[in-house]
Amino acid sequence: MQRRLLIVEDEVMVAWALVETVHDLGWKVCATVTTEQAAVEAASHLKPDAILMDYRLAEGGDGLLAARRIREATDVPIIFCTAYAAGLRNQILSVPHVQLVGKPVRPLSLQKALEAAVEVDCE
Repeated sequence: MQRRLLIVEDEVMVAWALVETVHDLGWKVCATVTTEQAAVEAASHLKPDAILMDYRLAEGGDGLLAARRIREATDVPIIFCTAYAAGLRNQILSVPHVQLVGKPVRPLSLQKALEAAVEVDCE
């Protein structure tokens, strides 16, 4: 069965490239959203196998807050995908069950993060 991924990214071209990359890695994208609120709602309604989350979101949204809100309801694996990886590492990794991938995203890094997320999920 093909795994389902929710992409939370406010930059259209970045989101498009991520969709292409995850399709190449064998995942199905169940939705692409741009805001903190939409991320929380989509995670709840769509129940993806994993979430690819940017740190800075549309409408002044915060991916870290979205992840914490999502974590209150579900333990779905979250992979942060951000250009601010180094400076935010401790904050991001304080959320349980997360991976971190820097931008620009390299397919191999994303593949490893997705595999790690799914392995933890299967245990």
